[in-house]
Amino acid sequence: MNLEEIGRRVALERSHAGMTQRDLAARAELSQPTLHRIEAGERPALTAAELDRLAVALDVPLTRLTRANPVGQRMRVAARGGRSAAEDLSVATRTAEEILTLDDRMDAFALRSEHRGDVGGASLTCELPPESLTAEDQGRGLARAVRGKLELGLGPVANLAEFAESVVGVDTAVVDLPHLVSGFTATDPDRNVILVLVNSTNVPERQRFTLAHELGHVLFGDGSDAHLLDGERTHAETRCDAFARHLLLPEPGLARWMRENAPDGPGLKECALAAHHYEVSLRVVLIQCRRLGLLTDDAAKSLEGPTGRQLAWSYGWGPQYAAACGAASQARPPRRVLERAVEAYRAGKIGVRAVAALQGSEPNATALELADAGITPPPPPSPKRIDVSTLIARRAGHRDGSTGQHSVRERRDGDPWE
Repeated sequence: MNLEEIGRRVALERSHAGMTQRDLAARAELSQPTLHRIEAGERPALTAAELDRLAVALDVPLTRLTRANPVGQRMRVAARGGRSAAEDLSVATRTAEEILTLDDRMDAFALRSEHRGDVGGASLTCELPPESLTAEDQGRGLARAVRGKLELGLGPVANLAEFAESVVGVDTAVVDLPHLVSGFTATDPDRNVILVLVNSTNVPERQRFTLAHELGHVLFGDGSDAHLLDGERTHAETRCDAFARHLLLPEPGLARWMRENAPDGPGLKECALAAHHYEVSLRVVLIQCRRLGLLTDDAAKSLEGPTGRQLAWSYGWGPQYAAACGAASQARPPRRVLERAVEAYRAGKIGVRAVAALQGSEPNATALELADAGITPPPPPSPKRIDVSTLIARRAGHRDGSTGQHSVRERRDGDPWE
């Protein structure tokens, strides 16, 4: 591997560790200008000792700096999008790789991590519906099994992310993704970690549906296959759409709600109120109403169109919806990974930049928030000081032709004081 690529890897690992160049230079006993040249690929040579000190300072194996990122190589991504979204998907998968790489790094620090079972850390086991059923019936069958297993009744799922993390055993995150990517699943098979990412630019009800849809793929064991190519939806995609609908809005629950609130049949207002109650889109309500026979196809089609924002302000929960959209637009890192990152920061294993990057905030603001919570890292190591008298003596010895002393020029690639 050439020095330019090694420099890029040093910079990447430094970023993952949340260190500045000054931080890493002090730990590796290098000057900051030297480290800058190494990262920029401008150093004509790099000694094994320097490379080893950098690896020790970064707390990574030496091979991490000389070979490709093993997490990125083994990561499997189930990103479902058309070929037109290929570039956006590539950008999105790099976000997942950064999160999984940070989590992998923290294993080296012997930080605690919650037990991860057959599906992440899952405690949920449900028998899958027969493959002979239609995609709709398979999705509905699994959703009913999940609701029954968890005794959710017919009401809304209160906190879908918490359900995913504590019951299904997957990590979830809301991050800024390219607009063509609603969400996707990334897996680190060696560590049995499953990460579902959802786009923070989407409205709350779409985020919930995307997360439920991805959970369907996880529970059905769809793996890392792509299920949407140029707009053609496959059996697996249709099945997970059905799972998401029935998990978030069970047909018996909607039927009961409409009997109590729309005895003469649902109109736009009643459908909007049901969508608000179950935190789903109007479209999901209309599909379920058609399936229940509460609306004809033509009647349902005539009610399509209004956005969640329009419905909220039309029927009285505009301020609450605006607040929900504001909260949904905020980055939310995986709770388990953030907990480990904060613990590593407290122990001085990573810098505040890594914690800030994980939650999409500024390092200074993150440091203040952590300090207010009583979380601060140990003092940094004191930088190694240059012994000027020794340096002068070595220069003098070189001029006198003394043996056994390296010249400054000869030592530039290896000396800690450079």
